[in-house]
Amino acid sequence: MNLLNTRVKSRSLLGSVLVAAMLSVSAFSNATVLRITVENNSPENGLSFTPVYAAFHSAAFDIFDAGSEASAGVEAVAELGAPGLLRDERVAVDPNSVGGVIFPDGGMRPLFPQESGSRMFDISDPMSNMFFSFISMILPSNDTFFGTDDAIQLFDAAGNYLGDQVFEITGANLYDAGTEGLDVTAAPFVDGSTATDSPVDTNPNIRAAESLAAFGGSLLANGSILDGNLIDFLSNTNLSIATIRVEQVSTPSIFALLSIALAGFFVRRKA
Repeated sequence: MNLLNTRVKSRSLLGSVLVAAMLSVSAFSNATVLRITVENNSPENGLSFTPVYAAFHSAAFDIFDAGSEASAGVEAVAELGAPGLLRDERVAVDPNSVGGVIFPDGGMRPLFPQESGSRMFDISDPMSNMFFSFISMILPSNDTFFGTDDAIQLFDAAGNYLGDQVFEITGANLYDAGTEGLDVTAAPFVDGSTATDSPVDTNPNIRAAESLAAFGGSLLANGSILDGNLIDFLSNTNLSIATIRVEQVSTPSIFALLSIALAGFFVRRKA
């Protein structure tokens, strides 16, 4: 009798564990790993750009809106390529969001012409992180950048991945942050400049980028000389600046998730 009761209790416990485990698995069954790859398409002696800041988030977060003033976070990226303040702004409004910086394969520095870099992002809760945004400063410039005025949807409301995507950044996708006037001597990445200087911009709103022709012939921090003929994105709005690729790397299998959930339950039971 005792043995029978023990078996019944064990089966009942196992059934409860399986139900709980399946409920746990269902919460993570859409989790996925994404690889974001960034390529600098500029030819040699063309434009560089700072490591790209990427974020996966809900509709609560918006990096910027053209026609409005830049936030302190966007200003820091557009003027110095520094994403720390923007990260803080993201987390403040969307604590469950995911973000990070994509460096070139060569190390923690800007992406020079013809270079690329990639990074993996673990999106464990796609329903809370449906959207993808990015931003990067153009080098050399005072406050020219490219980024997502409108966030890109990668997952549907049920957390299903909508498929790999490729984004081409051209001259038509460049913005002026409106936070600093054009002054070659105050622009990062120019040899001998004082990047902490901040000349006044008479138009404080984010808008389409203005000509960077004044930087032509400048000696850059990477030792190259910027070719003014390669940066005329106003006459050639199709001038290719960058390519950003979003690719799904993997999704956890239902069996692996179930095994993890079951293991967790039994470990807790033994404890």
